[in-house]
Amino acid sequence: MTQAPILEIRGLSKAFGPVKALSDVRFELRRGEIHALCGENGAGKSTLMNMIAGVLQPDEGDILIDGERISIHSPAAAQRLGIALVHQEIALCQDATVAENIYMAAINSRRAPLMNFQKLYADAQKVMDLLAPIPVRTRVADLSISNQQLVEIAKALTLDCKVLMLDEPTAALTESEAQRLFSIVRGLKERGISVVYISHRMAEIFSLCDRVTVFRDGRYVATDQVAAVSPDDVVRKMVGREITQLYPDKLAPQEPG
Repeated sequence: MTQAPILEIRGLSKAFGPVKALSDVRFELRRGEIHALCGENGAGKSTLMNMIAGVLQPDEGDILIDGERISIHSPAAAQRLGIALVHQEIALCQDATVAENIYMAAINSRRAPLMNFQKLYADAQKVMDLLAPIPVRTRVADLSISNQQLVEIAKALTLDCKVLMLDEPTAALTESEAQRLFSIVRGLKERGISVVYISHRMAEIFSLCDRVTVFRDGRYVATDQVAAVSPDDVVRKMVGREITQLYPDKLAPQEPG
């Protein structure tokens, strides 16, 4: 028997007043998979992620975890299900330490231990060391953007994350920082964590991801194995027209007269 996907979206729709952000979309995430979600701005990618993360509620459709229909009424409910979303914008307390930020995530999910700060810092360091050797007594404001992003991922790991959603994670990173992130994401996959990777950068998608799903204008377009398509194929599905229409040849100069 085929194992149920860890996360499945069926017929999800969402409107904001007269604006239809998502219309009857579907999406499937397998265990231990890195799955890219692509689309132009306004395609509905972030809306879908926010519904899976409990930030928004769908108007129609179903969200299934391990084959079971569930309702995700809040971010805390998503965390209890092992779902974490790392936004493009860093959402850490800048004046707190790395360990305190990780601990705050545990409090929000009602899994906080008693206030044993020695254990808190020791446990936080163990989690942080899985990603990078960042001292957890460091103030977050003193970290680079790339290291702050790793703290966000560490927060997810402390919540027994099974599904990690990364929204444009390399937008503010240098090439070397991005390569380090890719290595970390591959390591998460090896540990059985499923990753949804939102990006418009084809080189990243084709070097990192197993499958790619395309949304356009709030609708599902296609899902493909990355190895079975080209970057041009994906862009064509994103924009709904041939690539040559995006970059037309320059018009020949007209003769005077």
